[in-house]
Amino acid sequence: MIKIAILGGTGDIGEGLALRLAQKHQVIIGSRDEEKSREAAKNYNERLVSRGLKDEILGMSNQDAAKDAEAVILAVKYQYAIQTLQSVIDVLDNQVLISPIVPMSKTKLCAYTPPETGSASKQICSVLSPDIKLVSTFHTLPAARLSDLDDPLGFDVIVCADDEDAKKVVMGLVEDLGDVRALDGGGIEESRLIEALTPLLVNLAIRNKLKNLSIKFV
Repeated sequence: MIKIAILGGTGDIGEGLALRLAQKHQVIIGSRDEEKSREAAKNYNERLVSRGLKDEILGMSNQDAAKDAEAVILAVKYQYAIQTLQSVIDVLDNQVLISPIVPMSKTKLCAYTPPETGSASKQICSVLSPDIKLVSTFHTLPAARLSDLDDPLGFDVIVCADDEDAKKVVMGLVEDLGDVRALDGGGIEESRLIEALTPLLVNLAIRNKLKNLSIKFV
């Protein structure tokens, strides 16, 4: 069991990650608004206890959530990622930082719109100290299915990191979500390939009138 902080844990992807990871780990959800995170944690715990599941999720400010965590998930939209990271950077010390961040724009369809660094993960790396180990993953998880605890999922999730020990830890977290297989996608340089899958999945869903697509390699 490890202590996991989910920054932006009141949002769509944060909700599903919190509900599922809390069954095997200590989960703290963070928010810029501490009261909002406490209210969300209360609601999540009520859902869990109604199913007879472990209900020990805590809500804190982003900074307090990140301070003592062993793994920190940056579960915010791309436009808030660096700002959120900078707000907690002073309390990060040798943690594993997990990014599901995807830079994309949407009109009728979606487009992958990476920064000049080539990917959101590379951009995040540029503001991290060397002791923080970045792992890029969770990009292709559909939030609606993740938060539905009756859904067995049945997906593959690709994990990219330059630090092999950190990658191994996060691959374990991926498989703690349910029927999910973690696949080694290489280093952070390869993260751009994985990030770009999200707008592809959204566009496939729109064009084919489907919902909540993910990936499974066979």
